[in-house]
Formats: sequence, structure tokens, C-alpha cells
Amino acid sequence: MPDPLTFTHYGRNGRTIVSLAIAVAVLTGLKAIGTMTWILAVLGIFAVPALIDVMFNPVSTFSLADGVLRWKSATQEAEMRTDQIRSARFDTRLDISVRATLNMVDGSKVRIPNDVLPSPDRLQATLEAYDIPVERHHFRVL
Repeated sequence: MPDPLTFTHYGRNGRTIVSLAIAVAVLTGLKAIGTMTWILAVLGIFAVPALIDVMFNPVSTFSLADGVLRWKSATQEAEMRTDQIRSARFDTRLDISVRATLNMVDGSKVRIPNDVLPSPDRLQATLEAYDIPVERHHFRVL
């Protein structure tokens, strides 16, 4: 059996906290120079997802071990055997994020949520160790 792949992502991490602190500093600076309140409110909306992550600390997990792939996030949970997976497709988007889609034996497609996705290189190596073919497509818009 291939080595197991496990990945855990916490919403409350250093990058999120620093991003939120920068957003607060920018909004405070704009308030200090007299920016209108409605403009500050509109700009502050972009910091709300980071604030929610820091407040609630959602935990996302992904594991691929012993022929079973499973993930759990705040909104989704899935478990499937690797023999149900025909192939995997990784699409690198223009914003450099990677979308992973599993093509199942029954013809359906399952997209792995971004918040549970481990490093695409590690995931590709583990999937190939289970004899699951992987396609890579770079910089597609759709």
C-alpha cells in the first residue's frame, strides 16, 4: 500500500490573522483621513470571510489511506474507495489556484473542495501510487 496522505487546514492561521490585521489597519487609516463611512463599510465587507475564519476556526481534513479517500469541511463530507475513481483532473486557474475533479467509474464527477485540498503535487503522487491516472491542465478559464 502507498504511504497515507493526510492534510488538515485550520481557519485560524497566521496568514488569515495577518490579512485581517492589515485590513483593519487600512480601514483605520482610511477612517483617520476622513473617508466616508459607507465607503469603509463596502471595503470592510471583503474582510468578513477572514473575520469568520478567525472567530469560528473551521477545521478541514483530507486523508487518502488504505484505499479510502475521505474529506470533511465545514460544508461538505465525503468518503469513497479508490477503486471507484477512474481518473483525476487538476486545473490550474488564472489566479494560480488548483481545482481537483475526480472522474468516477459510474461517469459522475466529484470536485474536491479547495479548503480540504492538499498540495497538488503530493496528491498527484499519492493518486498515481494507487494507479489512478492524473491529468494536469494549466491556466484554463473554465
